[in-house]
Amino acid sequence: MNKLNPVKTHHEDFSFMQQALQLAEDGLGRVAPNPSVGCVIVKNGEIIGQARTADYGRPHAETQALDIAGEQAQGATLYVSLEPCANHGETKPCMEALIKAGVARVVIACRDPEQQGNGGLKKLEDAGIEVSVGVCEEQARALNEGFFKRTQLNRPFVTVKIATTLDGRIATSAGESQWITGEQARQKSHEFRAAYDAVLVGVGTVLADDPLLNVRLPEHDFQPVRIVIDRDLKTPPESKLVQSAKESPVWIVSTQSMQGEGVEMIPMEADQQGHFDVGAMLKTLSDKGLTRLYVEGGGATITEFLKAGLVDRLVWFRAPKLIGGDGVPAFQGLGIENMDEIFHFTLEDQMTLGEDFLEIWRLKG
Repeated sequence: MNKLNPVKTHHEDFSFMQQALQLAEDGLGRVAPNPSVGCVIVKNGEIIGQARTADYGRPHAETQALDIAGEQAQGATLYVSLEPCANHGETKPCMEALIKAGVARVVIACRDPEQQGNGGLKKLEDAGIEVSVGVCEEQARALNEGFFKRTQLNRPFVTVKIATTLDGRIATSAGESQWITGEQARQKSHEFRAAYDAVLVGVGTVLADDPLLNVRLPEHDFQPVRIVIDRDLKTPPESKLVQSAKESPVWIVSTQSMQGEGVEMIPMEADQQGHFDVGAMLKTLSDKGLTRLYVEGGGATITEFLKAGLVDRLVWFRAPKLIGGDGVPAFQGLGIENMDEIFHFTLEDQMTLGEDFLEIWRLKG
């Protein structure tokens, strides 16, 4: 609750905040570098305006919802999944818009670390607006964890995705990998892609599979940035990624350079072993505006992220199949000798997708 003037939560707050959070979730992967925010305006128990942060981050959810509500916003209750902006640098700070619209009450799921200390909530209360903070707070913080990590740690939220057999293999000994999992699992993977700002693979995956790394869902009209880690620039100019770069961005992290319409080079120095510093890479991606990163492989790339301790979530699709010990493993050597060095995960969610299984794991700190 707001420490300035705590107020009791109304019984309908949870339901309307859930609708605001669903709007915010719909914007994930489309609004970077901004957070995805949902806003619902209610009067006499009826929704009179609702919106999420627009694609690319502008305009904000609150101003859009207020525009929809119009004069009816006076005396209404506004539910928003993240503290409204009050920065003077904004062309139209949302706090000022709320005061001007004459809303009677503002319910906020969680505070924004970039807004705290600017006195925005006190401005609302000084204007006679009742303020509640903390409704569905944990859910709201989890939804925008990428934004919080970028603002507080200068890196995006990182999810690693793998699709393996039951014995943890991602390909046969001959390198064949299509398709280990079935259609429902692949559909779900596209849904995950759609919720991230960027999809990243190592060059080995590009050479083996020639992927597009785009989102292929009905009526989906927004594509993530496609990123390749390619130290020696082995990505073929005729690859699907390079050829489609003019349609949606492709970034290549390399010590070399390439010319190509839509291809952006991210120069980095490799260490003596030929590896990039994962932390430095994530800082660079954060500086370029990314808040959520989806790492799809291959084994060497996933292993480097794990060894750096920079994996937040593991999305693991398992097919009820076996390849055997001569298949390609999902992970390479992690250099673990003692049990206190092992990586420990907690299960967040699991589901069945046709014959396949999906487990979502959280890396324990």
